[in-house]
Amino acid sequence: MQFELLTVTGPRYQGEIKEVSVMTEAGQIAILPHHEPLTSVVAPGAVVVTPISGDGEMFVTFGGLLEVTSEYVRILTDEAEAADDLVESEIQAAIAEAERLISIAKDAPQLAHANRMLDRSSVRLGVARLKRHRRRHHTKPIQ
Repeated sequence: MQFELLTVTGPRYQGEIKEVSVMTEAGQIAILPHHEPLTSVVAPGAVVVTPISGDGEMFVTFGGLLEVTSEYVRILTDEAEAADDLVESEIQAAIAEAERLISIAKDAPQLAHANRMLDRSSVRLGVARLKRHRRRHHTKPIQ
């Protein structure tokens, strides 16, 4: 099945896949070929792509729209980062900074900004940890 992960800056992934897993507002779902048509809101979290051949890829998104048809699966999102690009120590520093900003916020806009920063960083950290966990437990098939 064809899959596209599209952002406002262009495609992040396009290709033939055998499965994609995504967090929706209703929970985590896996989409396989011949899935029923579906439109759903994507929740912040991991998008895990399993291609027909080769290694899978993982992305972090912060919401969007999922469209499943008989011909393709498409996710439209403002942004998507490759999980391979996430650096846990940098994300943890961003969380610490967001928590500091929350503690010194003087008004509602400052607090809202710091909370958004904390939320986004927490999602990024969760995906980075998921990627590390999968890498640690991944075993290559015997050929």
